[in-house]
Amino acid sequence: MTGTFIKIFFFMLATVSLYTYVGQLVPQFEEHPPKKQVITPETPTSELVGIGQDLLHGKGGCLVCHMDADGGNNRGPDLRQAAAAANKHKPDMSAEAYLMESLLHPDDFLVPGYPRMMPAANKPPANLTPAEVKAVVAYMQTLGGMEPTVKVTMEDAAASKKVGAPVHLGRALLDEHGCTGCHKVAGEGGEVGPDLAVVASKREPADILKKLDDPTSWTTPGYPAGMMTKEMTQGISEGDRQEMVAYLAVSAGKEYSAAGTLSPWSHEGVRLGLVILVFNLGLLLALAVARRNEKKGEAA
Repeated sequence: MTGTFIKIFFFMLATVSLYTYVGQLVPQFEEHPPKKQVITPETPTSELVGIGQDLLHGKGGCLVCHMDADGGNNRGPDLRQAAAAANKHKPDMSAEAYLMESLLHPDDFLVPGYPRMMPAANKPPANLTPAEVKAVVAYMQTLGGMEPTVKVTMEDAAASKKVGAPVHLGRALLDEHGCTGCHKVAGEGGEVGPDLAVVASKREPADILKKLDDPTSWTTPGYPAGMMTKEMTQGISEGDRQEMVAYLAVSAGKEYSAAGTLSPWSHEGVRLGLVILVFNLGLLLALAVARRNEKKGEAA
């Protein structure tokens, strides 16, 4: 009987180990394409404002440098005051025209005290469509306490439907989360921070993943510490981080395993394997106790 238990135990251990190993190979995140919101001339103003807020917080990468009602940084002017500042900075322009110029031609006028560093919103890294630019303007008008005046035209909507070349999900997420507002990627983006292609060639994927989790963990030589803050990365999901690091690693000619960058004990496959192991050990223990009681009964 003892030999049978030993055989059952080792068979169970081998089975659980196999399932745990297979589970460890599967990345513990869900892939999803960047969210795309359709804007048409019929889009209600309230919805247009909401889309503008999402774009400003996400794809536009505006909060990398600017402040709005929910957060951001003070490298650029406070967006809550931008619409109202039109009369002060350019009295001959309406708030809508001033905001449009600020987004599409940011070098035409610089707010005193701020450097020339903002890329045009309709060019990399943001690449906002004409309809998306108007949505952002609508949101910025509400930040200044104004009623949105922008109108999305059929031409705006048609231009937004044009499909470009396929983009790697990780590359698109770098834009969506505002990384390219400060960093160059594949020759496109800002110059406030180091070129991410150079960083990826010199750093291991695990280091970049750690940087996204804790921006204070290390700093690229030649750049001041503290420019990249925890607030900039805390809203990025684990899956998005993995996709972004995967893109950078592959672009740098490195192999990358999403599961390999994580602690094995943090993986769902390992934890599930432990649960199965404990459950089966409990069954074996119960079977052994029942068998012992059965022998006692026979002896009596």
